[in-house]
Amino acid sequence: MAIREAATPIRVVLIDDDANFLWLIRVRLELEHDIVVIGEAGEGETGVALALREQPDIVVMDVMMPRIDGFEATKRIKRSRPAVKVLAVTSLSGDKAMRQEMYRSGADAFLGKRDIATALVPMIRSLQQS
Repeated sequence: MAIREAATPIRVVLIDDDANFLWLIRVRLELEHDIVVIGEAGEGETGVALALREQPDIVVMDVMMPRIDGFEATKRIKRSRPAVKVLAVTSLSGDKAMRQEMYRSGADAFLGKRDIATALVPMIRSLQQS
C-alpha cells in the first residue's frame, strides 16, 4: 500500500491595520488543514517587506491602511513577486471605484469583510488553483 504525501499547504500573509480583524482571519484559517498563516502585518509598509521576504502564495490585503494603503502595497508586491496572489479585503465592498482601482493595482480578487466567514477559505483555495 502506497503512502500518500500530504499536499503542500497554501502559505498566506495577512496585512490589515485592525488587530482584531487580523486575529479573526488567523483563527479562521487555522481551522483549515491546507492553509497556513506564515506572517501578519498591521500596516502596508511592513506587510510589503514581509511578503517579499516570506514569498507567500497569497496575501490577504486590507485596502484602507495608514502610511501605505492596499493599492500601493499591492503594486509593490506584484512588481517584485508577480506570482503572489493578492486578495483585497475591505469593509467598503460596495465601492465599485475602489474595487476597480484595486484590480488596476494588481489584486487578483476582492472580498468584502462581511463575507469573510463564508467566502475567505473558498476564495483562497480558488486563487491557489488559478
